[in-house]
Amino acid sequence: MPSKLNRKEKPRLWKDHLSKEAVSVFATCIADAYSKFDQEKYVATVLSDGFLKLELKERLNKIAESLKSFLPTDYDKAVRILIKAAPNAGTFENWALTIYVERFGLKDFKTSVNALEELTKYGTSEFAIRPFMIHQTARMLPILIKWTMSPNEHIRRLAAESSRPRGVWVAHIEAFKKDATPVIRILENLKADDSLYVRKAVANNLNDISKEHPDLVAKTCKKWQEAGDARTDWIIKHGCRTLVKNGHPEVMKLFGFANKPDVKIKLFSIRPSRINIGGMATLVLKLNTDQKSKQKLSIDYRVYFVSKNGSKNKKLFKWAVKTIDSSNNLTLEKKQLFKDRFTRKHFPGAHKIEVLINGDVVVSKSVTLL
Repeated sequence: MPSKLNRKEKPRLWKDHLSKEAVSVFATCIADAYSKFDQEKYVATVLSDGFLKLELKERLNKIAESLKSFLPTDYDKAVRILIKAAPNAGTFENWALTIYVERFGLKDFKTSVNALEELTKYGTSEFAIRPFMIHQTARMLPILIKWTMSPNEHIRRLAAESSRPRGVWVAHIEAFKKDATPVIRILENLKADDSLYVRKAVANNLNDISKEHPDLVAKTCKKWQEAGDARTDWIIKHGCRTLVKNGHPEVMKLFGFANKPDVKIKLFSIRPSRINIGGMATLVLKLNTDQKSKQKLSIDYRVYFVSKNGSKNKKLFKWAVKTIDSSNNLTLEKKQLFKDRFTRKHFPGAHKIEVLINGDVVVSKSVTLL
């Protein structure tokens, strides 16, 4: 995906990366790999019927599906052309190449999976591999194990991402939600990977598993922690983030957090208490303790966002990890922006905000959006 922007730059919508110019450049990449490709006609086909009015996934689908009429009818030959074109195509255009495999290659398992293994080097095949994972789970498992031992970090990451029970923007793998032990076997090979890119995928996979199988993740991470590898410790920390927020007892012990900490809330304020949508609220929390021994605290807060129909959608946010004893008081401040984003639209009403310490709610207040 695109690199992070400078803070002063205006964020560019992902769909805008797929402009008229991008389609023309992409067509050139295909033409360079396939001399019979009608570049001009293909571009006209893609750009017809209001292409620029489409959202990201719709644009990707049209770029991919329009290729069907311009590539060889022999699927194996068509895929070889895509693989040849991939190194010169951009990130989003490569996503379209994997969509082609997903759309037209489900009946050709071997060719398609081999193609996705190659295409993931230039973007990511994590979305296109999903139908193969769902419908041919058992057949995919030995392939994922093989991928974990690849010298290419993109392929190793694909093993971790494609086996996630939940994932992002993809259908869930129900078999892995019921039984995650095959996934743990895959992640065992990646638990100390040299690549942060891969370790992030492993951590996200663990976090997915923890939603249905918290005890399995706790047991696995306890075993992994005994290896004493800093790379594995990083994965454990990020993979257990939901379990820490929920105060899972075994995981809290794993990270040295106090069980039922003895703290006193001296103040929790939200200012202003009434703001316009798009505005920002400042959360202030003050607490102390009479205990002389040090207590490690995981401090989070949960916002109950008002939806369009008036119901509430809650989301938990990380605030801080702190240590407290009777010699020090804690004062924490956090900014919460209530601005519409791609993933969330805000609506007027009272938004309750709860503070959690080591998984337990300790205080709450509301802020009203106007």
